[in-house]
Amino acid sequence: MKRIAQFIILLVLFSLSIKATPTIEKPKQEHPTAFAIITDEQTYVNCQPAISQYRDAVEQDGLSTYIIYDMWENPMAVRNAISNLYQTCPSLEGIVLVGDIPVAMIRNAQHMTTAFKMDEDKFPIRESSVPSDCFYDDLHLQFRFLKQDESDKALFYYELTEESPQHLHLNFYSARIRYPQSMGGNKYEAISAFLIKAAKAKDEMRNDKLDQVVSFHGSGYNHDCLTVYMDEEKAYHENFPLAFSTGTSFKHLNFRMLNPMKYKLLDEVGRKGIDLFMFHEHGTPTQQLINDPVIGNSSATRYELIKSHLYYLVRSSVEEEKRDKDSLMVALQKQYNLLPAFFDDFDNPAYWEKEKNSGGMSENIEISISDLKNREYNARMVMFDACYNGSFQDSAYVAAYYLFQPGNTLICQGNTRNVLQDRWTIEMVGLLSHGFRVGQYNRLIATLEGHLLGDPTVHFCPITANTLPQEVLLKADDESFWKEQLQSEYADIQCLALRKLSDIDTKKTQSAFFLNQFKESRFNTVRMECFNILARYANTDFTEAVRLALQDPYERIARSAAIYAGRIADSSLIKPLIKAMMEDEDRLRVQYAIKNSIHFFQEGLIVKAIEDYFHTANRIDSKKECEEIIKSIHEDFAIYQEVNNVIFDKESSEKKKMSQIRMIRNNPWTNRVDKFLSYIGNNEHPLALRIAMAEALGWFNNSMCRQDIIRSCNELLNTNLPEKLHAELRQTINRLQSF
Repeated sequence: MKRIAQFIILLVLFSLSIKATPTIEKPKQEHPTAFAIITDEQTYVNCQPAISQYRDAVEQDGLSTYIIYDMWENPMAVRNAISNLYQTCPSLEGIVLVGDIPVAMIRNAQHMTTAFKMDEDKFPIRESSVPSDCFYDDLHLQFRFLKQDESDKALFYYELTEESPQHLHLNFYSARIRYPQSMGGNKYEAISAFLIKAAKAKDEMRNDKLDQVVSFHGSGYNHDCLTVYMDEEKAYHENFPLAFSTGTSFKHLNFRMLNPMKYKLLDEVGRKGIDLFMFHEHGTPTQQLINDPVIGNSSATRYELIKSHLYYLVRSSVEEEKRDKDSLMVALQKQYNLLPAFFDDFDNPAYWEKEKNSGGMSENIEISISDLKNREYNARMVMFDACYNGSFQDSAYVAAYYLFQPGNTLICQGNTRNVLQDRWTIEMVGLLSHGFRVGQYNRLIATLEGHLLGDPTVHFCPITANTLPQEVLLKADDESFWKEQLQSEYADIQCLALRKLSDIDTKKTQSAFFLNQFKESRFNTVRMECFNILARYANTDFTEAVRLALQDPYERIARSAAIYAGRIADSSLIKPLIKAMMEDEDRLRVQYAIKNSIHFFQEGLIVKAIEDYFHTANRIDSKKECEEIIKSIHEDFAIYQEVNNVIFDKESSEKKKMSQIRMIRNNPWTNRVDKFLSYIGNNEHPLALRIAMAEALGWFNNSMCRQDIIRSCNELLNTNLPEKLHAELRQTINRLQSF
């Protein structure tokens, strides 16, 4: 009967395909806001009962839900269908892309990512493009089609146009439900099982409040700074007010607690009742990096490490490469002068059990997709604050192994490319405590590489009943309403209100209001949100906020201030920056940011500020310390001066010059802007280098010279320039003006 039903559906689809337009199933229920399920015809045919069950559950949960399917030829066809729906249904709050929806690979838009800066000319097109569903959920952006991938026909390359908006402003939220090839089996059965799981969860979660949370910090994350790790709990108390009622309702784990930690984490994420699990770590598409390797601090431990390494080498070579075990052991004995008895424990199960428990094997410092198979995961939402764990464009990606297996996991947040460690990764996450859908929260923190995988309509029961999840869309421009919300007792509601008020302030006249909110709020997360909002204004009020924030008790704010101080490069920030450098030594990531920022100022002013500090400081052997610090400062400035010398040195190769110009994107030297601008206008320099320099100036969006750069770039446009350089200057101006 199932095959007959599928055959009938195929006949219907064939007849509909003659129209060459997508098929749209309209909602069965009417609600204030709407949602859309976008899928391909084959997925619809094979998963239709599950898709319908999911649609019905979402509608029962308060969203009018459309189903749209077609034999999509490319991403633009999908985008046009979504755009047409949005024009007729402006209350559309989100979409989910189910099955084989084409993937847009974005180029010429790295400034919309948090960290990705791969050379698009030097590296292969697949690796140097950003897989991003912002192509679908931000309809303001404009793209040029480049080509379809030659080997993976699901990938299509587009580049952002120079005239397009240069910053993300999503129309609605989105998520992907894409089954990876690496998991094997029938993908349609797996997708159907997930949709049915998501549908059933709507009833299960009706009274489920967000009160069970786990946060984990992995090795190498944020300099392994314990202050960063501990300070996050200040924010968590504000984000998750209900999660601190018992000793186990909030767990704050750290890689230092156990080696190996992976088995503890797998147990925790599988524990029933967990609402949110946050992984703060490094990663790859198929790995979560958890622990440091075991250190050999004695001859015995060094021997065990060598033994573990070689045993694992043999085992993996036999299992993965089908090599002969005995001949491989003989070869290793000769190579490393080992006795035959060295491998006596290889076939002993007790040895491998001991290795597993001790963390001696290199495989125990990470969670790989082989570890994730055949397990049950129960955290409703899993956050991967890591590079690449959300790489849905690949044949294997970590997030999928949490979604498409037994248990209760419904939604993952992950990245398709590398992500900045210094991003405020928990911004607005507390909205989940107040009944907001995961998609609504994620829309507020959008990046080009950031994605949701799974069901974006997931939400928890709010702490107190409210209608804010609907009003965030329906009252988006109601200034008086959002000012009323500033009286909320909850930090994240205040953060949302402040964000909406900043969006309403299109003329950018209210920076003094946000500065006052920053000064007066007792909430760490509210002050941080005010700080981020003030960064949009990039004026003297923001400079004042940076000055104050360098001493903020919340590490996350002080770190951001240390970063922005260098980007602004206003000399009034030198004194507080040096004070923080000398007196805030325990906050390692703040120190790292300060040392990166110092060289954006004039060297003489930095040296004088250090001398002035030590003139009044009561420190042991202060004269010697002062001399050593100033010596280090001179050495650092000499290194960066050499970088700039290469750019202007006629004897340097074009390759070296290009490398140094690209460094400017992470190092906006405000005091050298005039030289950079003259470089662009000098036709004696190679065109490729002038274009690269024009692009680099687009990263000076916080600089005190931003308006000067815009004015000078406009003047350059009135000269006789090659079209490619002209286009790059237009994009730079657009980026700086729209910031």
